[in-house]
Amino acid sequence: CYPLLFAACNILLLPGGILAVGSGFFFGLWWGFLLVLAGNIISTAISFALTRFGAKRWFRRRLSANPTFRALGPAVERESWKIILLSQLHPLFPTSLLNYVYGLTRIRFGSYMLWASIGRMPGLFFYAYIGTLGQLAVRVMRGQSYPRTVEYWIWGGAFMTTVLLLLVLGRVARRAIEMSSERAADGRSIERLQQRTLT
Repeated sequence: CYPLLFAACNILLLPGGILAVGSGFFFGLWWGFLLVLAGNIISTAISFALTRFGAKRWFRRRLSANPTFRALGPAVERESWKIILLSQLHPLFPTSLLNYVYGLTRIRFGSYMLWASIGRMPGLFFYAYIGTLGQLAVRVMRGQSYPRTVEYWIWGGAFMTTVLLLLVLGRVARRAIEMSSERAADGRSIERLQQRTLT
């Protein structure tokens, strides 16, 4: 039931980060990661399909007011999978809401599922990893196990590496989306100039 619960949180745009951390705490790193990944795939498919095949006009009216989401449309048409992958990697982007936004674009369902799932993997792994650290802390407090100093360094180093990787990928994602939206705006202005010269 855990993947279904995580999927329901994403579909309803509720904060699923707590459940993602809880997956690592209750089920361990790899099982926790796989459970939330399965839930993420379910929610991605349902959210995208709701927009693409259901209430497309309603979502378009709701989301068209946000300039960042408006920029994603032309960015996806120009860069396709790169924008999807990088926007999912960005830590500040609301990935649950992005599923609805991308349903308004022309991207194919299968392509979106593939790149959105790949893009979400590092973040979900990071959440499960944090939960595993919490599980380790509880064991230490109960006196069940005391990791060696080397293990503390390994866990701490892996944690810092993951944080830095997500920050770097997030900055790359933001720049790519901004550059793509600027190119789209430049392309529109060139088309307008050409139309004026022709008339």
